[in-house]
Amino acid sequence: MKLKLLKLFILIFYSNILFSQNFHEKQLPTPDNLSSLFIGPLIHSTIHYGAVPNNFNGKVILFNHGYIDLNQLFFTNNTFYQEAYNAGYQVVFVATTRGEGMWKNGQLLAESIDIICNKYNVNNLNIVAHSNGGKASEVAMYAYNKSNKVNKVFALGTPYWGTYLADLSQQWWFNWIWRHTGLNEGSATSTTYYCRNIVRPYFDNHPNNEPDKFYIIGGSGFASGHTILAPLMFTSGAILYTREGTNDGVASYNSTLRPNGNFLFNKNELRLDHIDVALGQYVWNYIEPILSGNSPRNAINRKGNSHKESEISSDYQIVHSENSYDQLTLDIDNSKARLVVFHPSKKSSFKLKSNNSSLSENKFICSKKSNDINNHVSSYNLLSENNKIDISSNSKYVAYLHQPNGVKMIYNHDHSSNLIRVNFVNTKNPIHATNISAVISKTADLAGNKITGNTFIKTLDYNENSESFVLDTSVFDNGSYSVYISANHEDFKRNIISGFTVGKLDISSFANKTTIQSTNKLTLQLQNTLVEHYLKFNLTGFENYNTATNYRINVFNLNGQKVIERTEEIRSKNFEVNVEELHSGLYIVQVDLNGKLKSFKIVKQ
Repeated sequence: MKLKLLKLFILIFYSNILFSQNFHEKQLPTPDNLSSLFIGPLIHSTIHYGAVPNNFNGKVILFNHGYIDLNQLFFTNNTFYQEAYNAGYQVVFVATTRGEGMWKNGQLLAESIDIICNKYNVNNLNIVAHSNGGKASEVAMYAYNKSNKVNKVFALGTPYWGTYLADLSQQWWFNWIWRHTGLNEGSATSTTYYCRNIVRPYFDNHPNNEPDKFYIIGGSGFASGHTILAPLMFTSGAILYTREGTNDGVASYNSTLRPNGNFLFNKNELRLDHIDVALGQYVWNYIEPILSGNSPRNAINRKGNSHKESEISSDYQIVHSENSYDQLTLDIDNSKARLVVFHPSKKSSFKLKSNNSSLSENKFICSKKSNDINNHVSSYNLLSENNKIDISSNSKYVAYLHQPNGVKMIYNHDHSSNLIRVNFVNTKNPIHATNISAVISKTADLAGNKITGNTFIKTLDYNENSESFVLDTSVFDNGSYSVYISANHEDFKRNIISGFTVGKLDISSFANKTTIQSTNKLTLQLQNTLVEHYLKFNLTGFENYNTATNYRINVFNLNGQKVIERTEEIRSKNFEVNVEELHSGLYIVQVDLNGKLKSFKIVKQ
């Protein structure tokens, strides 16, 4: 009897948890017996097979998540499973990874497509993908040749052209805003410049590209959310709005438009945020008629053909709370501006320390959850008779000082010519004397793999013929780079956060990852990144080095201004550099050691 029970237990166990090469496989109960506790957190890549409906219509739907994991998205207050099951569809939920990016998730999705088609003996299936899952679907279909097994893809809030939030996440001093939204790592493949220069050219020009298979559902309601994450979507959406306009809190409406795909809603038509757009109770009624072939043609026969320009304009200065060397700077002859402040603390207050200056707060009234929203985003009208203004707060913050009637700085990176160009409009005086610096960091390779590379400080040169400032990016190695542009003129200050890529994507490199070992005999490490008085360095390999070793150290603030420059001889493997003269704030430290450049990011306390 005990042996029979043991065999029965083993049979039940393996019928509920199976294993493929990269996936755990689990069997779900019927929707009415399912709870989020049944699934648990996303730890492994897993295929969850829904129960077979009694009225099975022979069609399979694969649901795939984006940065928000499967349990949070499809199994918590979401009717997708119940609705699809009731309509006779075999439902399968595929959990890939939360933070490894589109290429890895696309590879896993391709494998799951084969597994699912074989299990149900079908030639193809339909995909409902949220956010980055829509990009993973492209990878599975065209990089891993599964397009013949995919009938339709419904992309829910997928940022096909990237999101400015991902651009921000590549800035080490502002990436808390990305984490604050509940999103995870892997943002390098969702930057606007990576998608524009690498992703879209690859897929849109792919010989097997089938844009008619893609049905786009783009939300326009970052301030209209219905879930507990609505305040977070408003915070991120408010930032995104300054750069990309109408959005759902993560993806701008224009970014969701896969070229020549079918889009179901016009801009500002679907007032849902990035979480709501993934919920069956809001979008299933638009998806099912297309799946069943009963949708009116005028509801799906509109083509989306978005072309994301590489041009970015700025009417703002960016000020960080940790930089005591920064001041709010009004343009010459200007006395008013709009100050938008983003802060992780829920109880933040801001005051101006300058005389003859005032702040009047703007309340957000466009959301039902405005009290929660004001916990993380504050907006003020600023009036001042002073050009330079100090601001104080009880919280960490990043502030955008907008002067919409003033000078506009325009940034453009031409990927084909590898040139950054910056020019200005609405200027009153000649701009050739403007000092423009770029803080540039390599953040990923072309496959989106995270890289902690050196940070470079470059000065843009003025070109009289084009009346613009230029920087040649061809001198950089292949990869993806973040850039922080600072323009300092006696009449104004402006900033822009963006990035660029160098090189072309080689898909074959994904399967042949190699690690390059350093051949340097000397390795320099900084022991303290939170600095009070001294930078403390450790030099390994120094004992075996016979010749005199000099180092040149440069320290820059975030505006690209050099604040320390020294050259000294190293006399031991442990040495210190006095930086007491620095104001508190964020700095880039560059050390040139026998022609080898090493950079570090520090916080001076």
